[in-house]
Order: sequence, then C-alpha cells, then structure tokens
Amino acid sequence: MSGVLAGLGMATLLGWVAFAILGWVVSPPLSVWIGGAIGGLLVLVARNTMILRGFVALLAPFGVMLPAIALRQMAAELGAPVVPFATFEILVFLLLYVAFLVSAIGVVPVDVYRVGYAPLPVAAMVLSVCVYGYLTGNWFLPLVAVLGQALWLSRWGSSNWFDHVTHVLLVPVALIVLVVRVI
Repeated sequence: MSGVLAGLGMATLLGWVAFAILGWVVSPPLSVWIGGAIGGLLVLVARNTMILRGFVALLAPFGVMLPAIALRQMAAELGAPVVPFATFEILVFLLLYVAFLVSAIGVVPVDVYRVGYAPLPVAAMVLSVCVYGYLTGNWFLPLVAVLGQALWLSRWGSSNWFDHVTHVLLVPVALIVLVVRVI
C-alpha cells in the first residue's frame, strides 16, 4: 500500500508544480485542473522511469503534510475557504522544526525524532495539535496530525509519526512564504 501512497503523493506534488507554473499563463481554476491532470498522467505513464523513481527516492516518505499543503493551495485557488497561516505561526514552526532536525541528525544529545515511535507521546502531540486547531479555528493542522496518526497506526509507510506529518522540504517552503510576505 505504501507504493500507492507514494504514487499519490508524487502525483499531487507534480500536479502542484505544474499548477504553479501554469498559473503564470492561464486562469487559476484552469491551472489547478490541468496541473492535477499533468501530475496524475506523469505518475501513471512515467512511474517506472529512472527520473520519477529518483524523485520518489529523494522525496519519500511524502507523508501527509506536503501533499496536504499542495492540495490546500490548489483548493484555495478554486475558491475554497482557507485560513492562512499567520507569519508568527510560520516563524515559530520554522524555529521549532529546524531545532527538531538538528536534534534528529545528532548535533545535540537529545533525539526528539525517537519520540515519534512511542504511542503515548504521539497521542499527546496529536491532541495538542487538535487543541491548537480548536483555539485558532484552523483545522488544517489537526486534520494532518490525525490523518498522519491514522496512517502511522495502520503501519502504512514509515513507522515514525513525524515522517507522516513533517518533511524537510517544509523548511524552504516556509522560508519562501516568509520572503514573499516581506516583499
């Protein structure tokens, strides 16, 4: 099943890239549909090519977050009500996530990544994210956390919950968003 999930994740991300590029030349709704079709067709037609397998090897595990962000942005272009993240939220996330990555690669003696294997801390983190979503009225993060937990409990993909709800590409995405907001 993880192959199917990887294919769906890759199709979503390729569709997102096509949508972003097409958005410069066609209307947003049209770019969403054409971009989604391009992403799906590329995965269906080119799934056994070295290039696509290389992208999967480089980006996997996709988890829930990257495809969810892509779908969220594309849905916003179709007119769905999307609550944007505040600049402060993005800054806090960026600082915490970079500290998490530093911890995970062994720069500091505490390895927070290991917590993602344990059921009780994962349940506490998911509950905390759900409370945060309730307090802020933004249900995107709770949905990602709960879906990530469901995949983790089902043993689809990684055996670490953090792999389902985070991705290292979130650092450049967050930085780009912050730079665009400043400009």
